[in-house]
Amino acid sequence: MAGNYGGLSTPTQAIGGLELFAGKATTYKNWICSTIVSSAATGNITIGGNVFTISTAAGGIGTSLELLVSPGDLSATPNGVYFLCYCDGCNSPYSGGTTPSFNYNNSGGGPGGRMQPVILGGQHGLVN
Repeated sequence: MAGNYGGLSTPTQAIGGLELFAGKATTYKNWICSTIVSSAATGNITIGGNVFTISTAAGGIGTSLELLVSPGDLSATPNGVYFLCYCDGCNSPYSGGTTPSFNYNNSGGGPGGRMQPVILGGQHGLVN
């Protein structure tokens, strides 16, 4: 599961537990992980000295846990898991795509002004 949790998070990037732990103070210092996914029969992560286990007995490999984790909070090497993460505060352009579900075009039989974005500000206050 990937999603938009802020930052450059569309889509989130899968990062192995060993790689994330090794780069928690450097490469992944500004990253946030939103989901932990099992890649083995049992996955373990340790956050602040507390061990969390993801058992795949019921769901199989790929069982996930949605939990916001900062890589710096990992206190031991994760085993049998990978993380879905995004860079929070990185200074790079947005790289995700957007697919509008509604056509804002008013010409040629468009929606007739429904659901158009409202722009606040401008020369005369509220402009839409």
